[in-house]
Amino acid sequence: MAEASEAQHSIFEAIRRRRVTRKFSAQPVERELLRRLVEAARWAPSAGNRRIHCFVVVDDALLIHKLRLLAPGMLGLPTALLIICTDWAKAEREGVKANDTTTWMDVGKAAQNVLLAAYEQGLGAGPVTSFSRSGAQTLLHLPQTITPELIVCLGYALPEPRLKRPGARNSLDLDAITFWNYYDR
Repeated sequence: MAEASEAQHSIFEAIRRRRVTRKFSAQPVERELLRRLVEAARWAPSAGNRRIHCFVVVDDALLIHKLRLLAPGMLGLPTALLIICTDWAKAEREGVKANDTTTWMDVGKAAQNVLLAAYEQGLGAGPVTSFSRSGAQTLLHLPQTITPELIVCLGYALPEPRLKRPGARNSLDLDAITFWNYYDR
């Protein structure tokens, strides 16, 4: 029981402490660490256990620079990227329709696993959804049936001042956002 409690504590600690990283050092991320992050993404829950996503890892500085030109949402200079893609040929074989929202939910679950695993491995990470999908598809030599959905920027984080928005703490007050059985406000 103590072992389970310790594991639960570390998970909640990672959830509370993990932050989006926007400033990275120039130190490259070791490929073994990147493989661990793909492993974390691979084990994310998948609707119907369909597993229609694949992952492209980019650690080439020139290719990262080119992708940054297509991604206004990519801040900082990450030394690696993990791109979560949907394999639409596999999705079609699995009976998944283009407007099926579970595909995006699966992308989000994989991304959250990567963000938490990156934190646990001592890396900074930040998700990016603002990028040219067709441009990234071309740069990464992806076939038309595979579309990039989300980029996770990765690297060793540089210290950043913690910005506080007015009222941001209120949005984390558990009693202010939790309702039991019925919404009562």
